Amino acid sequence: MVCEACNGTGFVNDPAGRPDVCNSCYGLGYVRGTYKPVPLSENKMKIRRAFIFTFLALAVYYGAFSYGFIRYSFGPITTLIILLIGHITAVSFLVFYILFRAVHDA
Repeated sequence: MVCEACNGTGFVNDPAGRPDVCNSCYGLGYVRGTYKPVPLSENKMKIRRAFIFTFLALAVYYGAFSYGFIRYSFGPITTLIILLIGHITAVSFLVFYILFRAVHDA
């Protein structure tokens, strides 16, 4: 993009009227365009919220699991089963929610 401060010349007049190097483009005469991020669609925002909700639910799950593990000292098989059930539930929720969004909003 052409620099608006110097109109592409690379020079501006200082207060005394002498030409000076433009502070905006540093004498190049052009500047990079400003990046304007495209806002996320409502669908993507809902899926992002689902990811955040899933991770927060897993954090609460790990807290409850840690408390139960310390308090009741589960065996290795019971620990594995509890962890698998929690993770399968979280991933299933996320997959089904994304599929629901894909079918519902199509």
